[in-house]
Amino acid sequence: MSNFVSLFDVLETQGSLTPIKDEILTMKFNLKKEMDKGLTPEEMKLAQEEEKAILAAENILEKL
Repeated sequence: MSNFVSLFDVLETQGSLTPIKDEILTMKFNLKKEMDKGLTPEEMKLAQEEEKAILAAENILEKL
């Protein structure tokens, strides 16, 4: 489980969205890897919800 870090904290310390974009790409890659292994129907529903959240985060970053 990762620690919560706000977007403003990252921008204040890093001055860039790159660390957040990298983290989202890592989450997306790891999720796809797990989905490719094969999931139960319940696990697949959860994975699809996680995928929607990741895509929403990507869309938000594109607008910044």
